[in-house]
Amino acid sequence: MEFRDILKSELYAFVPVAEDLLWSELAGILRVGGVIERKEGNVFLSFRHKDLALIKKCVVLVKKFYPEILYSITEQQKKGINSGIVYILDLGIPDEQIFAKLGFGDTTPLLSMLEHNGPFFVKGVFESRGYVSEPTRSYHLEISLPSEEIASLLLHHLETKGMVFRLRYFREEFRLYTKNAQSIETFLGYIGASQSYLALEKIRVEKLTLDDLTRWVNCATSNLERVVESSLRQRQKISLLDLEHLPPKLRQIAYLRLRYPYASLREIGELCTPPLSKMEVFRRLKKLEKLGGMS
Repeated sequence: MEFRDILKSELYAFVPVAEDLLWSELAGILRVGGVIERKEGNVFLSFRHKDLALIKKCVVLVKKFYPEILYSITEQQKKGINSGIVYILDLGIPDEQIFAKLGFGDTTPLLSMLEHNGPFFVKGVFESRGYVSEPTRSYHLEISLPSEEIASLLLHHLETKGMVFRLRYFREEFRLYTKNAQSIETFLGYIGASQSYLALEKIRVEKLTLDDLTRWVNCATSNLERVVESSLRQRQKISLLDLEHLPPKLRQIAYLRLRYPYASLREIGELCTPPLSKMEVFRRLKKLEKLGGMS
């Protein structure tokens, strides 16, 4: 199961007990995902989503507060890039004061919910219009919002909680997003997705370990390539020399380089009698290369 599926299952399954927390989550879902429509003289709140599980959760939450509300669920085949089935929940609103409680028109109720029940309101917003990428490939969390005012309120709230988000306008929507893995972890913990938080932390540690290993392998491979190239060049130059007529100090280094073609400068220095530093071995090999070039 992909990370996004684990996260959605965890969020949809948890329903708070306290009514004020439950209302804050419902308000988050419907305020950013719902649209007010008038049909044949009646007022509806229409909510669209690809996940039928969230549609059903909305019905359960709404019925807790307004058992008399009539609703209908239909499905629509969406075409284009994001093609697929979209489920439409139409709620018949008997009292237009409900819209005010949900923050339509005046965002004061949203400010109150963010202040007192922030994690649950933000959770509802994310359930409704949130997206997170598969963290094994990249880190990206995004929330699409219907207005700049709501986006700014939410951005300020998340920043006060230590999360780094940015705001952009894209395809007629205001979008909060972050590519910071630590902020994504903090966000998941804030909205109560503890299992997903731990899963992301595990993936992040594994990726860091793999990145470190990859860097080490690349570095070791690069060093080995340099050793092989320089050794080949040095042995070619040495082969042009009459080793028996070389000074003893150079003759010892020449024989060691021929005998141990892939040894490092440090290793050659340790084999010398007496042992030599890397710098001295390097200096003597350069002298041999120069002599070989003159032959």
